Amino acid sequence: MITSFDGGRIANAAAFAQGIGLDVLGPSDPAMNGYRSLLICPDGSKEGWPDSDKGDERREEMREWLDSHKDADGSSAFSWVEFSFSPDDHTADLVAHAWAGEN
Repeated sequence: MITSFDGGRIANAAAFAQGIGLDVLGPSDPAMNGYRSLLICPDGSKEGWPDSDKGDERREEMREWLDSHKDADGSSAFSWVEFSFSPDDHTADLVAHAWAGEN
């Protein structure tokens, strides 16, 4: 999930994600203070399958794109989080987020 107060940047993030083959919902309509969100849908494949590996690579490319759009001071117009879940294993895990390595 990616959120931003900057409508142009969130639209660019959605376009980039779609361009690398990710399935995207949104951006949403503006909420309080103009914040919009988009969701990158799960690939639906079981871990270790070729489609899952391809989805992992695409999500990594998206994380790199988001990190490359930080401002000079390290701040960003994007807040984002990536999580995984498995109904088979009954698990849900935080995979990555915008503030990794800051604490």
